[in-house]
Amino acid sequence: MAWSTVSAVPPVPKFPVREGEMVSYKDGKDEVKAYFSRPLPDRAFPGVVVIHEEWGLNDQIKGVADRLAAEGYLAIVPDFYRGKMPTDAGYAQNLARDLNDDWAVGVIQGAATCLRSIDGRERRRSPGQRMPIATLGFSNGGRLSLAAAIKGADIQAMAMFYGRVVTDAQALEAIAVPVLAIFGNEDRGVPLDQVKAFEAALKGAGKKATVLVYTGVGHAFFNEERPGYDPDISIDAWERTTMFLRDSLGRPAVGAKPMTPAAPAPPQPQPDEP
Repeated sequence: MAWSTVSAVPPVPKFPVREGEMVSYKDGKDEVKAYFSRPLPDRAFPGVVVIHEEWGLNDQIKGVADRLAAEGYLAIVPDFYRGKMPTDAGYAQNLARDLNDDWAVGVIQGAATCLRSIDGRERRRSPGQRMPIATLGFSNGGRLSLAAAIKGADIQAMAMFYGRVVTDAQALEAIAVPVLAIFGNEDRGVPLDQVKAFEAALKGAGKKATVLVYTGVGHAFFNEERPGYDPDISIDAWERTTMFLRDSLGRPAVGAKPMTPAAPAPPQPQPDEP
């Protein structure tokens, strides 16, 4: 288990971002609405399916997708609540509890398929060149990100923030992708002993996994709208997450050049004063 230190360096956007938009896709007979954000210009980018917390498809999680787009990823956030936007914890927990995991994993798989269909180059790619996609979930979304990996969703990496874990090594053997799992040591919803058991089970199952535990923070430390938000640790966690995505999915963009600051103009000679 890695006990992380903080490097408080603000992230610098690498790509301009097109204004986010709502899209829809089919999951069986269901139509799923989702928020979609992408970098510019239109190139062959990797993808990330972002899985929202108990609070639904709100502006905070849309902002996470926009940040991913600025890092060079196509990002999509499915609406698991079908437009419901909880404002109190009890209602939010009830909505999360009522989600059927098999249905939710189908929605995640549908989001990955949607990302691949949005990329116009996907049809011309060979099977070995398909768009690499990761899942990134927070809280209950973290739990669903893990469930998608266990149930064999067509993804190439899985990241989770402070979601409930699975501690049975036999169940984790089904995971076929690299894992990044991030927690706070003061999280009462996901106690430290469970995190340690999860890490041990991943190791026992022979999985490529990184488990990070930040000291001094609890649940939802990454969510700037929640009381437990920690800005400095959030910066470090984001850096670690984007490093993991780069390592797992390859280059942030194929054939696209990141934005670089304009070079300062050379000093101009000044006329001699009389």
